[in-house]
Amino acid sequence: MPPVFISQTMSSTPTDVFALAEQRLAWIGQRQSVLAQNIANVNTPGYAARDVKPFSEFLAARTQQSDSDYLAPISTGVESSADKTATGRSIDGNAVVLDQQLEKIAETDTAHQLATNLYKKYVSLFKTVIGRN
Repeated sequence: MPPVFISQTMSSTPTDVFALAEQRLAWIGQRQSVLAQNIANVNTPGYAARDVKPFSEFLAARTQQSDSDYLAPISTGVESSADKTATGRSIDGNAVVLDQQLEKIAETDTAHQLATNLYKKYVSLFKTVIGRN
């Protein structure tokens, strides 16, 4: 049986592992940035903590876009995550709970490690298939 080569001109589909990894890493980067802003503003009066939409919602929105929109800049949907009842706010109106933000950063770091490890494994598998270990 002749060897099968993957065409470099193949278009990315929503199930393309590398495109998915790229989107996941972009989402993780945006979330880390938003969480860092929350921590930087822990003492800013009236500041409400923000977060990005969950990756599943982000991915659902991306896969519903047309092919022409697929290359549009990534929007992660940053939104306020402050409690509407103002519980947990300090006297100056700040709604950032440092422990919660640090926990979210740890979760995001774990997600980043998982995404990069999976990406590396897939690259390793492709190298094995084409004989370039």
